[in-house]
Amino acid sequence: MMRKSLMFLLCLFLPLAGLGAEMVYIFHPPESEIDRRYNYHWDLLKAALEATKDKYGPYVLKPSVRMTEDRQMRELLSNSKKLTVMIRETSIKRERQLETVRIPIDKSLISYRVLLINKKDKATFDKISNLEQLKKIPMRQGEGWGDNAILESAGFRVLEEVYYDRIFENLVFSAHTTAFPRGVTEVLEEFNARKERLPQLMIEENILLYYPLPTYFWFHQTEEGKKLARRAQDGLELLIQNGEFDRMFNRAYGKVIADLNLKKRKLFRIENPLLPTSVPFDNKKLWFDPTK
Repeated sequence: MMRKSLMFLLCLFLPLAGLGAEMVYIFHPPESEIDRRYNYHWDLLKAALEATKDKYGPYVLKPSVRMTEDRQMRELLSNSKKLTVMIRETSIKRERQLETVRIPIDKSLISYRVLLINKKDKATFDKISNLEQLKKIPMRQGEGWGDNAILESAGFRVLEEVYYDRIFENLVFSAHTTAFPRGVTEVLEEFNARKERLPQLMIEENILLYYPLPTYFWFHQTEEGKKLARRAQDGLELLIQNGEFDRMFNRAYGKVIADLNLKKRKLFRIENPLLPTSVPFDNKKLWFDPTK
């Protein structure tokens, strides 16, 4: 009888033993106290990891020390273990350097940009009716951001700033007319967090700039990194199948999409010459369409 009980317990626990140790996901935290750009993204990753506990076992999801985007890239490329997962847009170069999950985290909503501007410049932007007029306005960006090269290749002048919060300050304190293109996913929270301190800051009301910028989760190209990526992909696919991906997306961005009135804005499209051919544009359920 005791032998049968022992065999039963072995059968019960052997599958769990094969799962191995905790899988460690170390992510980059906000770049400032009021930076909430990636809250939804990390919530989505956590949901994907929870959905795969039976298959992969326990996990740890914890923040690294605060890092600029350039440092995040360096830490992940060097496999320093200070960072094991990163959020970043795709590019030909990046797909050669790192392991990724080719599912746009936010349905590529971040590809659609509205402009943060200085209130004194509102009349200038109200008169813009074509892309060539828009290109005459310098665009403010963070140093090393992936879309800098996209904007420059389209003919925009890009003004880079090292520190994220300083971009907003320079936008409103400069005497020159400039703009800060922000993804639909981030602009309202950024604006609301700063509007009292920077009362000249405003969201431009008529323009929607689009350049394809699918944003993925990224990992190191080691066996460990590839395993972290496989689990994230399996989890995201489960969330897509059971509808939780759509529910989380709508909870995070449904009101934002409505408040920014995307359907009625003038849409200006530019190309992204950095896109790899692996982008899954054919899978329509992965992408947001502002016209629908």
